[in-house]
Amino acid sequence: MSEDRINPHAAGGLMAARLAKAGWQRLNTQQAEPLAAAQRMHGLDLSSARGRAAMEEGDFIVIPVELVICQDGEFRETVVIFALGKDRLISVEQGLQLQALDRASEQLFASLADGGVLDPCTMMFCMLEALNDAAHASLRDIAARLDERSDAVAAASGGFDTAKRQAGVADIAGTAMALGEAEELVAKAVEGQLMLARAGRWLRRAAGDGRLGPRLPVLLSDIHSLRRYARFQHDKIRNLQQSLMTTLDIKQNQVIKVFTVVTAVFTPPTLVAAFYGQNFAYMPELGLPWGEWMVMGLTGLFALMPLAYIKRKGWMR
Repeated sequence: MSEDRINPHAAGGLMAARLAKAGWQRLNTQQAEPLAAAQRMHGLDLSSARGRAAMEEGDFIVIPVELVICQDGEFRETVVIFALGKDRLISVEQGLQLQALDRASEQLFASLADGGVLDPCTMMFCMLEALNDAAHASLRDIAARLDERSDAVAAASGGFDTAKRQAGVADIAGTAMALGEAEELVAKAVEGQLMLARAGRWLRRAAGDGRLGPRLPVLLSDIHSLRRYARFQHDKIRNLQQSLMTTLDIKQNQVIKVFTVVTAVFTPPTLVAAFYGQNFAYMPELGLPWGEWMVMGLTGLFALMPLAYIKRKGWMR
């Protein structure tokens, strides 16, 4: 084995040790003992059961952030709890180790290697920036999948060619369920951007106006822009759902129209058949040599009359 090759686990351990010395303690709910020790040492509640409220606890500001992250090809809802102090930053990930925080670790470690000096506010700013970038990538992926759903909605509604066989109610129901899942996902993404913006405002309060320079206002502007983009995607889903429900109503009305036409056409012959099915003692028209043909002709005429009326009114279109 070459001496120049570095063990990635050793490099990761060195990075974590350097960042911990700089003031960032990265924890995970799967690390029960270190998490419990950190809570006892600082008198904090860093569990997921603490709720969504951001508040000051002792010398720390505890800020939970809920996000929708696309990681390993799957959309996942996760929570990161930040505890921002004067000389220490604690982050707690809920089971899933976020690749966004891994990238933030690499950036912070590179800054230390270049001789930079880190403080908790600067480190939290880098993490919020990485989480916002990850949320942006997730929303781009959601938008791409929504474009595919738009094609599915067009196919479910029969597209612009209504002469061919159109999709049934089962196809529309499947597409509607998929849109419902997408709507919930985008709603969670909007909520995540709101929580990121709240974390940014708490960071601005802790760091002061001039400590992070113009970078923090730019980050907050990016977070708000991404939230508006997420709302646009949410409105797009609502429009697709409305289009799908309108298509479903039209198809149901078409089915009812078919049954109405069939009923209108066959009701007069049914009445004629019911009349001649009675056991009357004397029916003089049956004694005529052409009586049977007369009844059959009248039955056909009574069937064609409502059909002609319906066609004239344009109800067959």
